[in-house]
Amino acid sequence: MRVTGLAFAVVTLVSEVLKGDSPSPTGPADEIVSFFADHRSTILAGAYVQMLALFLLALLFATLSDDVLPVDTVAGRLARLGLVLTLTAYTTYVLFTAALAFGAATDTTPETAKSLWEIRFVSETFINFPVALLIGSVAFAVPPGLARPWYRWGSLATAAMFLVGGAALARNGFFAPDGGYGFILFWLLPLWVAVTAFVATPRHVALPSPAHPTG
Repeated sequence: MRVTGLAFAVVTLVSEVLKGDSPSPTGPADEIVSFFADHRSTILAGAYVQMLALFLLALLFATLSDDVLPVDTVAGRLARLGLVLTLTAYTTYVLFTAALAFGAATDTTPETAKSLWEIRFVSETFINFPVALLIGSVAFAVPPGLARPWYRWGSLATAAMFLVGGAALARNGFFAPDGGYGFILFWLLPLWVAVTAFVATPRHVALPSPAHPTG
């Protein structure tokens, strides 16, 4: 499952490379429309690849669910809910991007396209809430024998950062939806997933073979 965690990070990177550098939601409406008109195919390809990344995320936690998302604890049940909400929120955000690239941006007025683009960025920002729920719950749900204290405290700090990110709705600057803080959080999730895959994957230790009696 460690490979699945790394694959999620790599596939997420590929999806962003395909989609390219997105225009600001507060930028000129004509610039937003031109972006989708000029990069329609690569944006749709990036959206497809990003959905594959979500498939890998679901596969990873489905495999590790007994250890990372134990159903017999409150934290484990909250983590499962956080995973479902995260997948749903990400799907919604990718849906907005794909719909705009498919034709919504060019088949309507530039002002309407800009409004849809702003909604897309707000939906991306609000992903931070279910992600915070997922990461924070996993931090409490993982058994002490499976994860070291640094992982638990690091996950709690990461969850706190995502909670702060949910309020990153400034029109411009570092805390704007397309600002530096959002950029950091976007890549923090794949990093946390990759680390979780390494930490939570059971380690199989070879047992010494029993001694044979000598005659």
